[in-house]
Amino acid sequence: MAVKIDKWVIAQKKHRLSDKHVQMARELGLNPDKLGKIDNHEQETWKAPLPQFIERIYFKRFKREEPVTVRSLKEIIADDKARKEKKKREKDKRSKNDALPDDGNRETENPPKPLSLSAKLKQLNEKPKVKVRLEGGESPDFILSKEAHIFDEAFDFYEKESITFSELGFILKKIHPRYKPRHYGCKTLKAIYEKLDKYEVVEAAVRRKQEETIEPE
Repeated sequence: MAVKIDKWVIAQKKHRLSDKHVQMARELGLNPDKLGKIDNHEQETWKAPLPQFIERIYFKRFKREEPVTVRSLKEIIADDKARKEKKKREKDKRSKNDALPDDGNRETENPPKPLSLSAKLKQLNEKPKVKVRLEGGESPDFILSKEAHIFDEAFDFYEKESITFSELGFILKKIHPRYKPRHYGCKTLKAIYEKLDKYEVVEAAVRRKQEETIEPE
């Protein structure tokens, strides 16, 4: 029970006010603790009884004799209690739903945030590196075919359709510090991706080729 309503319950009983006069006094913003100074017409006969005083100033302010609708303090208290219980039930329901495991059918209200560049790089560094055994006398093209996976890793890192060579070069230096284009018989990173069949070079960027589908005759 709210403190303000609680005080009005006491004031209503003490000054024998009707529900109508209590509502009028509340709309006027009167202080329930100070109604005793107004309700002393028996000692100060020039003062009107408290209900009449409330009616007079209510009409003076709102230009009507009484409220359009009158609600008792019991109704207000009951509504306030019901509202709090409903709010508590909704909160408990949300907490229960949040505690339930996601079975794949329930949509997540807060989808996970995408990983930052540093977090993705940390994950990539934690993955075991694919070590390729190279033998002397192998051609640069043959070495590239064996180590093509490092260029796939660099491309897949950004999760984009088209990636610039500066981005690819940056991540290659991070995950494969010993990478050198000349190791694969190339002068530039662009030349390396031009040799890889699954990629196509578009100006200063590279993208994965679309798989061609063969329609049946």
